[in-house]
Amino acid sequence: MRARHFLVLSLSFVFIQALSPALKADEIKWQTDLKQAALQARAQEKAMLIQIGASWCGFCHKMDKETFQDQKVIHHINSCFIPLRVDADKSPEFVEAIGVAGLPTTVIISPELKIVKKLSGYVAAREMQGHLKKICLVNHEQAAPAATRTAAIKKMSQKEVEPEFAFKNVCLVSMLDDQELVEGNPKYISEFKGRKLCFASREHKQKFDANPMHYWPAFDGQCRVSQLERNQTVEGDPYAGGVYRERLVFFSSDAERERFSSNPSYYLAQ
Repeated sequence: MRARHFLVLSLSFVFIQALSPALKADEIKWQTDLKQAALQARAQEKAMLIQIGASWCGFCHKMDKETFQDQKVIHHINSCFIPLRVDADKSPEFVEAIGVAGLPTTVIISPELKIVKKLSGYVAAREMQGHLKKICLVNHEQAAPAATRTAAIKKMSQKEVEPEFAFKNVCLVSMLDDQELVEGNPKYISEFKGRKLCFASREHKQKFDANPMHYWPAFDGQCRVSQLERNQTVEGDPYAGGVYRERLVFFSSDAERERFSSNPSYYLAQ
């Protein structure tokens, strides 16, 4: 069974409203005022990417010179996040609240002030790109799907490949909790809203059974963009889906997902 990481929709895709003079396109637009950054994050419904360091921290400077000079990292951060620098020596209460174990620490926090991701220590550019790709969906291509499936899947007939279970056999719990696309195991089955689902493991099934609505996709898995723009009821594809405000959202294609990501409030308010 092969897992493929999928992209999590950033918490909003509203235009970026600069609060400071324009910087070069190839620089991260760091802020230093925590309160102002939090207000901007909530106003724009964008996650904050917070880099916690100190003047004496050698690996903090190394990340500045290497990781945060990488063009793909810069693009992800400027497109999807409110970037903020925090000096650990000047903000001890904040550092304690975050649970910083060492410097540097990179934290991604939702507009609702929930920790989405915490990375302790030096993170190289390539690794950082991987983490950001799972969260940032603005103006970048989706990670390429796996070139091949497992040998067992390859040998299946077309009839067997047809989704016997809802949502193309994908485990909803793995998508939401693990941020991975994992084909469910037919050994672990549940039914909800008249649909049969399978899960990656017994534990995943138990988590779903305990709180099915938490894992059930928004709009019952239908593509909201197709519904509003073409008055069509179209089953969403989990491989063109993501997470918005801790809910799975599926779309009929990557193009529809991009339309949603450009203005999610429009599609949710209708």
